Amino acid sequence: MFPAHPPEGPGSSNQGFPAHVLLGFAVASIGGPLALLTFLPGTAGDGVRSAGLVVALALVVFAAPLAIWLAFSKRIVSSGGLSAFVEAAAGRPAAVAHAWIWALAYFLYLPYTITFVVYDLLPPVFPGVHAYRAALELVIPAVFVALVFLPFRTVLLSLGVLGAAQVIALLVLAGFELGHAGSHFASHPELNDTGRATGGAALLFVCASLPLYFGGELRGGGRAMRRTLAAAVAIVGAAFLVSAIPLGGVPESLVNTSFPGAAIARAYSGRSFEIVVGLLTAGGTLALVVAEYLALARLLHWLNGIQLRTSYAWIAVPFLGLDAISLASPDRFYDDLLKPSLGALFIAQLVVFIVFPRYRRSVPALVAAAVASGLAVWGFYTLVAGSAST
Repeated sequence: MFPAHPPEGPGSSNQGFPAHVLLGFAVASIGGPLALLTFLPGTAGDGVRSAGLVVALALVVFAAPLAIWLAFSKRIVSSGGLSAFVEAAAGRPAAVAHAWIWALAYFLYLPYTITFVVYDLLPPVFPGVHAYRAALELVIPAVFVALVFLPFRTVLLSLGVLGAAQVIALLVLAGFELGHAGSHFASHPELNDTGRATGGAALLFVCASLPLYFGGELRGGGRAMRRTLAAAVAIVGAAFLVSAIPLGGVPESLVNTSFPGAAIARAYSGRSFEIVVGLLTAGGTLALVVAEYLALARLLHWLNGIQLRTSYAWIAVPFLGLDAISLASPDRFYDDLLKPSLGALFIAQLVVFIVFPRYRRSVPALVAAAVASGLAVWGFYTLVAGSAST
């Protein structure tokens, strides 16, 4: 017998925090927002020349997963997040299995994201960081472990401020792009390239589900969660679209770099703005580590009634240990953890989409489930196909 999920922990359900506190966190959890522009060229491939069209279509496609999450959230708001949705549609055993798959995906994300930021994201903007990469690989996780033990509302507000700063910087960057490259919504789009790019761009929004794990602590319940999640996706989606529209006119020498956002900022504005974009992109990417750490702790609480502080400590030990191990071979460490993490994430999302028609029996539910499931399957397929070709 699987244990029934426990009630929400002390101090997390009755008083709660207002929706505007979660809104900032929800914005920060998507990308982070500024990182989306840097990830888009690698994700979109040849479709990047029609980046405006690709992002617009991606937002339409992503409406299906979002609609499913919002439909579940109308009645289900708890620290179980997506697993609580699976429980409502398919029962407790399926939810427990789903929870561990989701936990594996995001636990692996924690250490390899630190490696990515320290060894791949920071060096193009800050060449002097090379001498300190090993130290940063150990110090940053330790700082994050200390950070999650701070008052929860303080952490959420901090991440929200960082999310807002990223959206502002993304819009400023879009302004420089438009001023120098002009508007290029769709430059000779081809069906195959645009379709592939649309699927990849839509998957960049998958972490928008992280706020769902804080539903048990949100004042206002399901209505507040639905409004917050929809508003966050709308805000980030609009900023991302505005920044993507001129991308087709940006020279390939800037787009096809390891850090396109920073390269474009330097070319069109100067070193100062490059530093701002570099720091905010790295900070936004690392903010996701904190968001996922917090969400993992709440999922463990939902599964087994473990107190949040105990969950934080349990996660910290392997997190710090894996980051220390990564120093032996950072490149291999990133590659080895990335694929199983994303594979588990796509499977976890697919389960939610597949069981949705059991929760809501209607034609629109079937259509949303079909589109969302297709997106998750596409992500898993490209991951496997990419692994097979390397």
